[in-house]
Amino acid sequence: MELVPDCFFCDYKNHTVLQCARHETIERINDTKSFSVFSKGSYLYRSGEASEGFYFLKQGLVRSFVVGHGGKEQTFHLKTSGDWIGFRESVSGSNFYHNAVAIEETQACFISRGIVEELVLGDVKFQKEVFRQMAKDWKQAEEKIVSLGTKQVHEKLAEILIILDQSQGSKGIVEIKVTREVLATLIGTQTETLVRALGDLKARHYISVEKNTITIENAKALQNLSESHSTPVPATR
Repeated sequence: MELVPDCFFCDYKNHTVLQCARHETIERINDTKSFSVFSKGSYLYRSGEASEGFYFLKQGLVRSFVVGHGGKEQTFHLKTSGDWIGFRESVSGSNFYHNAVAIEETQACFISRGIVEELVLGDVKFQKEVFRQMAKDWKQAEEKIVSLGTKQVHEKLAEILIILDQSQGSKGIVEIKVTREVLATLIGTQTETLVRALGDLKARHYISVEKNTITIENAKALQNLSESHSTPVPATR
């Protein structure tokens, strides 16, 4: 049995809800939450399951995805330490729309929907954090739609590499913990196209690639590419 961590001594005590909620609210969460460790490949939840609450990721990496016609997967998010997952469905009382699977060993605290509803009514600061999280989810969904609809593969790849770098401490070294196939679904393209795009960015010395590690060699160029919406990077010969 895993020892449930204390919210007051959490690594994220200065982050999100622990930063803005009342002391009594944190105590209530501390007393009622559960804690789980998910091994690589384990599901936090599956699409269609009833949402009874949401997870706060203490450590690890989780992929959110749906399975379309013919078994084709579409990745929507990669959630990492400090993120909330399953929160939108929890608040709305709907079934989970996405699947959530651990990409690496993941530690997560589970907070029930009943507790969330109770605290929203009793703590204005917590209520504001709930709205902030909902707005964050909506913004990410909108950005995903815009990115898939307007950006070229190279631009989307640059954007994802920057996001992954930020989630891993902004060190300029990105450890790719998902397969090339999964990474391709995250940017809405085929695996072969993704591999060619990686080769193009490498040829231009934006990045270097060694096995499952990508080093960002030219952060400014990568950032500029991620923010563009027009001319694609021409393929190298």
